[in-house]
Amino acid sequence: MVGVSRRATGDASKRETAIRAIETAERLGTIDLLINCAGIGIFGPAGSYDDDALTAIINSNLIATINFCELLFPRFKEHGGTIVNILSTAALTGKANETVYCAAKWGARGYGEALKAEAKGTNARIIAVAPGGMNTPFWPEPRPGFMDAADVAAAIVDAIERPVDISEIVITRR
Repeated sequence: MVGVSRRATGDASKRETAIRAIETAERLGTIDLLINCAGIGIFGPAGSYDDDALTAIINSNLIATINFCELLFPRFKEHGGTIVNILSTAALTGKANETVYCAAKWGARGYGEALKAEAKGTNARIIAVAPGGMNTPFWPEPRPGFMDAADVAAAIVDAIERPVDISEIVITRR
């Protein structure tokens, strides 16, 4: 498609950005898969977060996920589609020096669980993925013992393509 923009940029926690991104994707074809993978990590002990850090963590890890789901879930319920929310093992277990990050990820997990309840009997499918540490640009430098992102991505693609309902995946290193 000549002249069709394939990119929408902006703050994913803003509804307008989500709308623009979906409109851009629709120009390329039907949307039947949403993968929410936005997020930042700002870490430190409880009591060390300022307002800007709190807002950034909650907006990127929770509000952005909600925005995209709110726009696409009604359509997926009717016409079919899969939502994959990439969380973290921080959505399952509290971790020292990650209090606000854990709170945001637990919130995203709770939202996804509620979506699963609403999706019962519809054409929508919700998959929560809780990967452990992965070597990605999320971290400033590679970390020994962390998983390769390509291996984690392959497991996620496998879950999406399976004909059975996989609603939650926890991926950790052996």
